[in-house]
Amino acid sequence: MFNRKAKNIPDERIKQESNQLCAKMFFVITLLTAVSLLVKLVCEVPFYVYVLEILALVASVSYVLISEMHKGILFVRKKDEGLKTLHEGVLTNAMYVSFWILIIGELLFFFFAGKYMLCVVSYFAIWLVPSLIITIISIKKGWMIWGNKKREVEGKKELKKRVVIGALAYGVIVGFPFVYKNGAFHAEGILWMMGLAAVWGVLFYILFAGFMKVAENRANKIVKEQENEVEK
Repeated sequence: MFNRKAKNIPDERIKQESNQLCAKMFFVITLLTAVSLLVKLVCEVPFYVYVLEILALVASVSYVLISEMHKGILFVRKKDEGLKTLHEGVLTNAMYVSFWILIIGELLFFFFAGKYMLCVVSYFAIWLVPSLIITIISIKKGWMIWGNKKREVEGKKELKKRVVIGALAYGVIVGFPFVYKNGAFHAEGILWMMGLAAVWGVLFYILFAGFMKVAENRANKIVKEQENEVEK
């Protein structure tokens, strides 16, 4: 889905620049996770309220240490371009490790959050900040683009599938308390579940489609600017 015409910006260059950005986001998401953990420790909340932060930090940092040790670049201070690329790739993967632990954990947290339901906002903020930064810069740089009509059709079809799956998962997880509460089954809760899924799916699809439209316009502008430069 993130493709670019070869004559303008090669796919390999996009991948490299994208990894450089995501590598920086590893430090952002790690810092936000550490701050969230510290705040919860100071507030003396139960362990299950901050276990996600611990899992995300331990898993991502461990991934960096083990991966770089395996690649033999852990203790290399002055890295050439090749080693920098390897290093950025490791940090990118580590960022996604934290990202998905927080996303999945946040959804599961709804089942046992109890009076600490508001704490889910901290997880939302942690992964949303780097996501927005990556999205905004990707649009600005012209990285987000379908590429051609065939890819656009296939991309939109794949997007719809993922939105449906995501919407159903969101509806089931967030709407479950409406279906089963106070030790009893409530049929009307299914309507809540379906409504939450529909709202989430429609809003997400409209938002993403809007992002892609802006990105396409930005990419076309970059292409015209480059063509004008070549003509000069």
